Amino acid sequence: MTAARPPDRPIRIQPAGPAEAAVIALLSECGATEPWPASAVTRLLGLPGCWALLAVRPHREPAGFLIARIAADEAEIVNLVVVEDARRKGIGRQLVAAALANARRSRASAMFLEVAADNLAGRALYESAGFREVGVRPDYYRRQSGNYIDAIIMKRAIV
Repeated sequence: MTAARPPDRPIRIQPAGPAEAAVIALLSECGATEPWPASAVTRLLGLPGCWALLAVRPHREPAGFLIARIAADEAEIVNLVVVEDARRKGIGRQLVAAALANARRSRASAMFLEVAADNLAGRALYESAGFREVGVRPDYYRRQSGNYIDAIIMKRAIV
């Protein structure tokens, strides 16, 4: 008889601002693209319409973040990162759902994002959240190997 797997601890999704820039920068090192320095995160979060969400595990341990922005009636997910040991546990889904809710409250009619063509897990997450491919940016992401990967542009209407 095998022991039952203990349930995952609850995650809290909370707003983040420039004060959390160092945490977001550290978490960005877990992403597929180049990490962002804290100064870049601070500048980005200081722009009008830009905001962030932080996924926090019990004991205040950060598990991921999402940065988004809204201009006019369109929202965009700028970056989403979940730390490796917290992946495939619904944290990305919770962050996307919270971002969509925030965009809806801000009266955005659509949300866009770009995801690397080779990021199959990310693409599956976004498709499951209702995003659909609407375009491609050829050779958009540069990999450490020096190769370039297309960015898939995805969109979801916000009802």
